Amino acid sequence: MDMPIPLKYCELSATTKKIFSDLYLYTFHNDNNLLEEIMIRQKISSNPESMQELHLKYGWIPGAESIRPNTAIKEKKDNYITNMLNRYVSLQDLVLHRFFGLQFALQGDWTNSRMHVPDTEISSARLTVAKNSKTHEFRFVPNSFSYEVPTGTNHYVLWFLLNGNENIDPITHSPITDDEINSSIEQALRQLLDSNNNKFSFVWYLNPKPTIISDVLYHVQVFWIP
Repeated sequence: MDMPIPLKYCELSATTKKIFSDLYLYTFHNDNNLLEEIMIRQKISSNPESMQELHLKYGWIPGAESIRPNTAIKEKKDNYITNMLNRYVSLQDLVLHRFFGLQFALQGDWTNSRMHVPDTEISSARLTVAKNSKTHEFRFVPNSFSYEVPTGTNHYVLWFLLNGNENIDPITHSPITDDEINSSIEQALRQLLDSNNNKFSFVWYLNPKPTIISDVLYHVQVFWIP
């Protein structure tokens, strides 16, 4: 993969400057007006113009053409969802069972039954997390319907099991703080990669068109390089 190109701070748009102002792992050189990349681990805007600007400067961050699945992937995803909804009552049940390992019960008669994770199972899982952690249970999984991201970039989804008592951010409408999302991604990548690898970079954003809207689950799109 090509090395990132240093960029002139003055060339950035106001929106992207605001994004970079929060990137604590960048170093600004006053002598030559260059912003040297060390690593990026941060939330970004899903605005296509902002993403395209970051893509042109850094290469591995998806650009405007990479933030939604193409026609073939969308068709594959639609077919998968249709198939899964013949097996599960909802996509929430699918994620809770397959990713979080919650037990399901069969709903319907024997000729037309589907899997459903009962509320009692969800409550039990929430209580277990609350007793053992101050943060949320999460799963970091490859996106089975990855966008057309740059070569070498990995596209994952970070799923959270909500506790049910979150304070919703009035601006982003997110039940999870940015800090917790960041630290969860870092923890997941340290587990996924060699423990000595501390050079990975990632960006994430709140999905503008989430497939699942739920008071039990929450997810963000993550793009990373080792």
